Amino acid sequence: MIKQSDKHFMPCLNENCNHYHLVSSEELEIFQKDNNYVDVLLCDECKSRKETFHILQCLSCKTIIDFLPILDDEIPQVIYVEKCMSCGGSIEDEIKIIGELHRHLFT
Repeated sequence: MIKQSDKHFMPCLNENCNHYHLVSSEELEIFQKDNNYVDVLLCDECKSRKETFHILQCLSCKTIIDFLPILDDEIPQVIYVEKCMSCGGSIEDEIKIIGELHRHLFT
């Protein structure tokens, strides 16, 4: 009898990273229930950056577009754009941040 592995290789969803990492079936189930669970999407190296950078993420395909440095008085957050170039958007879509909270980052 063939036993299925509990862990699977998954590419890091940071579009600038080419690493693969192991993800357990339990983590994948959590991600399917909670789309904001970013830890499953990132390799260990990128995961460590989420404490010192904002994450710029596509709301449509969940791709991590970039990490933005935080200021001393800021708390790291996930900042969303509606579409990215990976899912049919354009560069203009990637710079249209959803919400008014972080407009100062690009001005």
